[in-house]
Amino acid sequence: MKLKKSLFAICIFSCTAITAQQAGFNVLEKDYDISRKAKKGYLGGIEGKDNGTFDMIYFLPSSKKKVKIETYSFDKEANLVNTVKDEWEIEKARKRYKGLTYKGDLLINKAISVSSNMMGKMVYKNREVTAKYNWLAGGYVKKVKMLDKQKLVNENGDEYLFGGAYEVEKDSAILVIGYPYSKEKADFSKMDLLKVNNDGKITNLESINTTYQLRPVFSKPLLDDDSKNIENDDLPRDWIHIMSPAKGTAGTPNEMTYFRISPEGKIKENFKFVAPTAGYRIINAYEKNGEVILYGLGIKKDGKSTEEILGSVVAATSMDNEEIEQTKGGSSAAENIIGKVSGLGGLISAAKKTVNVVSGKEEMMPSQDALDAIMDEKKYTDFIVCKMSGGKAVFVNATPITELNQKAVSGPDMKKPLEFDGKKFKTNNFQILNDGSMLLSFQDFKKNNSRGGGNKFLNTLAGVQTSSSGKSYDRIYQGLYMLHFSPDGHLNKNYTVLLDQKNKKGFFNNSPMTADNFSATSYIIQSKDGKSVNWIMEMVTAIDVNKKKNKIKNIKKTTTNTTTTSYAPFYSIEYGKLDLQSGISSEFRTLGDLEKKKYYLYEKYNRIQLGDYTYFFSETPKGDRVLISRIDLNQ
Repeated sequence: MKLKKSLFAICIFSCTAITAQQAGFNVLEKDYDISRKAKKGYLGGIEGKDNGTFDMIYFLPSSKKKVKIETYSFDKEANLVNTVKDEWEIEKARKRYKGLTYKGDLLINKAISVSSNMMGKMVYKNREVTAKYNWLAGGYVKKVKMLDKQKLVNENGDEYLFGGAYEVEKDSAILVIGYPYSKEKADFSKMDLLKVNNDGKITNLESINTTYQLRPVFSKPLLDDDSKNIENDDLPRDWIHIMSPAKGTAGTPNEMTYFRISPEGKIKENFKFVAPTAGYRIINAYEKNGEVILYGLGIKKDGKSTEEILGSVVAATSMDNEEIEQTKGGSSAAENIIGKVSGLGGLISAAKKTVNVVSGKEEMMPSQDALDAIMDEKKYTDFIVCKMSGGKAVFVNATPITELNQKAVSGPDMKKPLEFDGKKFKTNNFQILNDGSMLLSFQDFKKNNSRGGGNKFLNTLAGVQTSSSGKSYDRIYQGLYMLHFSPDGHLNKNYTVLLDQKNKKGFFNNSPMTADNFSATSYIIQSKDGKSVNWIMEMVTAIDVNKKKNKIKNIKKTTTNTTTTSYAPFYSIEYGKLDLQSGISSEFRTLGDLEKKKYYLYEKYNRIQLGDYTYFFSETPKGDRVLISRIDLNQ
């Protein structure tokens, strides 16, 4: 299969154009062939023009010096009006197109990862990273070999206590915050911001006065409007690092220190703000127009530190979750699943950072996923939204869960709104509207170990040996919530939708998981007058099966026949309208009948809004045809 991770069948039509009326929406759909060369590459961008026309840009297998590009141009009616084949110098093309990630066919680099041992001291592991470019995936498939572990010391030979880390792959370096530690004693009056290069060189960039010990409560790169399509490795964002006083210190528990640090290691902002509670679990930091929004949930317990309320919040390592899985001996379950689905033979694409560690000792610190799973089980009392701008907190507002449920509404197809219990949830999108108001979408889930997932699913993959319990497939997702906040962070309304997917299983197979094991992704498209928004939800409605026969030649020149079975989630769209002025929600409808269709949503660059129209882009499993679906969402 050419398709990568998230696949969605919108619809199929053998004819060139179909106009359909569905739930008050006009849907225009047209499909086209693409060249044999283009289908061997990937869709690297969709560019809209001022006159409402647009281009689909494919990057083809190329050389180190020049990249081949095919551009398909369409008018407003989704008619193909021109096809241009071109060749650019690689460096010029990289500056011109954000979606071009090619840096060479094979890259072999020495890298490091910074983490903490059980005593809190920072250590780093050397790694050898081999990356091979995959033109179908539009990114690098990597293999990592873990090497020796060494202590991280400063120029005076002092060690450090771990305070946070941020990997900047583009610069082959890791930014680290730590407390100097010498002669069995830590100096908590200051922290050092360090830059650790992959050759082992350590540079002290800046010292930060702290007075007392701070512990990280949030540490992630910024999200922005490009995050869905362009990963942080390819376009490094600023590092947001937030810390709170450690237990037993003189600091006020809910007084937090906010750092904004550039990928080059320059501290752009350093200030304190007071959160409604020390138990503030920040989910993400989102930037737009130079302002940063922090959003998450909190647990109010006066006088308690973050450690006492939430426990460990930030993983004490620069390694991502996939890398940590690798250090435990072989490729993770997720990698094998994704790899088989994408046709990469058990390897994963640029969407994940590493695969198939050859050797290495088990990482001692828990991953961020493991910490998040623990925090998912806690019962939260408030939603908290903060705005950071100009070196200060512009506002910090908390909305009690009780108020959230009081302001809940639902469409006429539901008997009553959903009620959120304050736990077991996953955020899936955050957007800022033209008027400065904000929309936060999240989905709740429940645990059910008796259904789907587990070893039964993982073991359907031929040759996979794993002790994983299939944690990603023991969740059942149902309730979807859209919170509308005013520009100053106060809750206006809570829109709720129940997604009933429990009966949607794989077609033409007996899939061991069900569609509700996968969370939905949702986003909004604002109307022309700004009074309403169209709520679009990408949700799994079926599971596909793919069986591939393989012949393996053994050392004794004999042949072994094997069959690899893999499963792929197919995504559909549900949509409805939210009237933000009246606080009324419409019914929600599904676009297309999935099980009869053979077009699947591109993983990246799958939609664009131009004027009154939103276009969705899909491809066939072979990648030889493209389907363009145009919806007038202002009707």
